[in-house]
This record gives sequence, C-alpha cells and structure tokens, in this order.
Amino acid sequence: MRKRNLKVNVFLNPDEKKIFEEKAKKSGLNQSEFFRKIILDYRLKEQPDERFYEILSQLRGMANNLNQMARVYNRNQGYVNDYKIVPLFQEVRDLVLSLQEVYILPQKKGAQVGNNKNLEIQEQIK
Repeated sequence: MRKRNLKVNVFLNPDEKKIFEEKAKKSGLNQSEFFRKIILDYRLKEQPDERFYEILSQLRGMANNLNQMARVYNRNQGYVNDYKIVPLFQEVRDLVLSLQEVYILPQKKGAQVGNNKNLEIQEQIK
C-alpha cells in the first residue's frame, strides 16, 4: 500500500510553474519530492501582530526624521556629528532588520534566528 495517498492540487501561473520545474530539476528530485522537501524543511512565520506594524511605523518615522536632519545640516553646511548620527542610523536599520527577521522572513527549521548583528533586540521581541 502507498505511504502517501492524499493528493494536493496547487495552482501556479506560468512563471511560477517554470521556476518550480527548474528548481526541482536542479535539485535532482522529482517535483513531488521537491515539494515535500520544501514544506517539511521550512517553517513560515505567523503574520505579525498590530504591535509590529506600530513599531515599524515609528522606526520609519525616526529614520525619516534623521534623514531630514542630515539634509538640513548639509544644506546649511553645518557641522554634523558623525559619531552621533551614523550609529543612530545603523541602530534604526538593525532594529528594522531584526523585526523583519523575527516577524516576517521565513526560516529554515532548526536554524537559529540571528544572522543580524543586533541579537539583544531579537531576544526582547520574542
């Protein structure tokens, strides 16, 4: 008796079908094996809650404010404290990347979250 006896139909557009076939062929697996490998080895993350989008909106606002400040300084040929502004830009960027990594990006099962430098932020979010 067959080990797998349930059939699943998946609808793809022509471009998706071509990509699916090419990836399955490159992997050396037939399409069924390739599909099973993908769904068994990767874990999708749940859709983020409203808090995530509020934080992301605030971060974007902060980044926009920083960018506006830099423009004013440059336009007025004012002195910009690189040692203050650059780390702040990097901190905002790292926080956005951490939020995306924790809430949005799919992750291979068993892989550790934390390719991003800012691991403390990732731990706080969890």
